[in-house]
Amino acid sequence: MVEKVFAAIGLAVCVALLLGMLMGRGRIAQMLQRTRSAWRWSRQRRSAQREAVEVIERARRGAPNVRREGNVYRPSSFNGRRADDHQE
Repeated sequence: MVEKVFAAIGLAVCVALLLGMLMGRGRIAQMLQRTRSAWRWSRQRRSAQREAVEVIERARRGAPNVRREGNVYRPSSFNGRRADDHQE
């Protein structure tokens, strides 16, 4: 059983090397570049989905010092005058 697995791995390596010789360096480089960019795109997409879920959950929980009027957030830090208003 183990011998068959090693034989299959060896055959796969030989076929891959033969295909590499037939395809040429340029096509192999293009194929590898496409594979890398697809991998990078899928990682970025998963990361963006994870971050979006986190942001949505944070928005649902809400902050304790923020009052909400409909879909408008009114933080309590905006109440009152600031020291640099320069109004008399």
